[in-house]
Amino acid sequence: MRKLIFATFLIAVIVAPVQTHASKNQSEDKLRFTLVLSRHGIRPPLVAASVLGLQSSAPWPAWEVPLGFLTPHGGAAIQQMGAYMRQDFARKGLLPATGCPGSNDIYFYSDTDERNIFSSRSTIAGLEPGCNPLPVHTIAAKRHEKDPLFLPVPDTFPPPTAQAVAADQQATLGNDPAAFFSIAGNPELKELAFILAPDAAHPAAQPILSDPRPVATAATLVEDFLLEYADGKPMQEVGWGRVDETTLRRLIPLHTKGFNYITRTPLAAHVRGSNLMAHILDTLQQAAQTQHAHAVQGALGPVGARLVYISGHDGNLCNLGGILNLHWEADGIADDTPPDSQLVFELWQNLKSNQYSVRMFFRAQTLNQLRTAQALTLAHPPSEVPLTPPGCRPGQLCPFADFEKAARALLDPAYIKPDLLPTEIAPSNP
Repeated sequence: MRKLIFATFLIAVIVAPVQTHASKNQSEDKLRFTLVLSRHGIRPPLVAASVLGLQSSAPWPAWEVPLGFLTPHGGAAIQQMGAYMRQDFARKGLLPATGCPGSNDIYFYSDTDERNIFSSRSTIAGLEPGCNPLPVHTIAAKRHEKDPLFLPVPDTFPPPTAQAVAADQQATLGNDPAAFFSIAGNPELKELAFILAPDAAHPAAQPILSDPRPVATAATLVEDFLLEYADGKPMQEVGWGRVDETTLRRLIPLHTKGFNYITRTPLAAHVRGSNLMAHILDTLQQAAQTQHAHAVQGALGPVGARLVYISGHDGNLCNLGGILNLHWEADGIADDTPPDSQLVFELWQNLKSNQYSVRMFFRAQTLNQLRTAQALTLAHPPSEVPLTPPGCRPGQLCPFADFEKAARALLDPAYIKPDLLPTEIAPSNP
């Protein structure tokens, strides 16, 4: 079996070298550590149906779980991602193919939202089936502030001034900000308007084409259609039967355009993402010690952990994408962060020099994989897109020290809290 796994790995290297560690001699490099920053699984909208319904002529669909909670189908889909991760780790030698990892091998850290905690638990069920479930760590429930790893403003840091925000947005929009939001510049808005209210005799209470900034509103509405589709709902219930996969793919750029406008601009990315990225670097630094391993302030998980999994949100992935200037196209969609999507950091050690290098990629299930919650395997994997982080060159081995230096230089120290908040095991009913 070991020979078969190794042969499969070599074939993957030959066919798609960018998908594996960029070393001429794979036997000289060993995967020592992986950090995964994941978006939670499929959820209903975060906004009440009565509010969303103002933009549509028909009532907004009901969901079987409260607003923002993980759906049963969402749990099944992200469990498949956990099962795939275990196969991938076994192929790369980080974890054995079967059996229960040691108590310090894997560390799960989650935001306190229900969807994050239960997404983590579903991932664990796929990652280590038949084992006593790993604990999921969150900030202590007695604390009332938001976790500054995921939402640092305004509880931990004051928000930037209105003038700074305006300047940041102006720089992003360029000399013609009206074009960014205009109907002429976003022809998909007309298609969306028809889906929301196809009969002119029965218009929506607040038609989207009358919205002064329709792209911002469209970003939320289109994602809700995506969630309906990904949750496996009957097609007659996805956008009232007017949104199929082809239509959805035409509309998703409206979502990414509007969402990235509030998460990827330089100021937004640095204010909201510097603290999380700093602690990710602390965690990688702790794992990249060659001698006399010791705890690093700000690192998540114990010394010697092989995997640290962080359950966050789409905004967190976009914030880091903005800070590190990373872009991806997965399943034919650019810079989207669908449910279960991940930013993955791998640390590989050269067995001769003992030096560490970093590899980074974006991973996401396809729309069809999410909708069907189908089994993910090495033969039928999710999408993986290799990334070139700062301090690195495309397709080349990237020393961890170079990446760390370049990445830390991009962070805003005014928005970094060096120490972590006290943690506890997540309660069974968050």
